[in-house]
Amino acid sequence: MSDAFTDVAKMKQIKQDIKDHEGKIVELTLENGRKREKNKQGRIVEVYQSLFIVEYEDPNNTFVESYTYSDILTEKILIHYLD
Repeated sequence: MSDAFTDVAKMKQIKQDIKDHEGKIVELTLENGRKREKNKQGRIVEVYQSLFIVEYEDPNNTFVESYTYSDILTEKILIHYLD
């Protein structure tokens, strides 16, 4: 039962860390299949109760992607704050 409480505390900390870095550049490492990873740099543009939105820019266009906090908790995504 204590593991559930630990996960809730971790989730709250993840949400707070992301909220604190809203508007800043981050690097995300995403799982891209079996033992493959993809690194992306973008700006956290919006933070909601259950997800956050990252805006990416490349030379041709701008696009956004959303991620959940549980993606970080389960380590499907690793987030690195670049400040």
